[in-house]
Amino acid sequence: MSELERSLAALRVDWPETPDVASRLELRRRRLRPVLAAALAAAVALGAAFAVPQSRGAILRFLHLRGVTVEHVATLPAAEERPLAAGLGGRIDDAEARRVLGGPFLPTPHGGLYGRDGIVSTLLAGPVLLSEFGAPELLKKFVTSSVQWVEVAPGVQGLWISGAPHVVLFFPDASPRLAGNVLVWATASRTFRLEGPGLTRADALVLARAVLGTTSG
Repeated sequence: MSELERSLAALRVDWPETPDVASRLELRRRRLRPVLAAALAAAVALGAAFAVPQSRGAILRFLHLRGVTVEHVATLPAAEERPLAAGLGGRIDDAEARRVLGGPFLPTPHGGLYGRDGIVSTLLAGPVLLSEFGAPELLKKFVTSSVQWVEVAPGVQGLWISGAPHVVLFFPDASPRLAGNVLVWATASRTFRLEGPGLTRADALVLARAVLGTTSG
């Protein structure tokens, strides 16, 4: 026997125990069963809801976009008609807007800024009200008019609300007010809102893309 053969014969290797793969797979299956059952139940419930006209209508009555909830109603709640500039809050500077929004107000340059309850606004020519906020849920809208999903820019979705006036709860402690045509859209960190009595969808999209600094779409 050569020296190499003797060395290999004398070499002791402590191999780890063979894992019980079958038991581990069975344990994993047991853990997944409740999760899969819950997911299946949710899918069945959602499918059943959409199969019933009344339930389907209730689900489709609500639309959500970061910071904004839109609810279709048969009759609008009582609301006041006020100028666009009413109740926007006190005048603030760019430094305060940056603090509130976590970044600069867009677009820059811009007109005078107003701030209230986490919302920063300015008036554009038209007149058109541009508001921006970063909080996850601020605005509530009640509509009887048309609501359409639109692509503001690649990867940026929005809601175009037009036709008859709708009701907006613009601030938590403010009275409901009537609003005209509105475009709302959201990025990863901020929600934007454009409103104007004579605002058209085409003009709103042009303004929105200018705010975002893009001509795409």
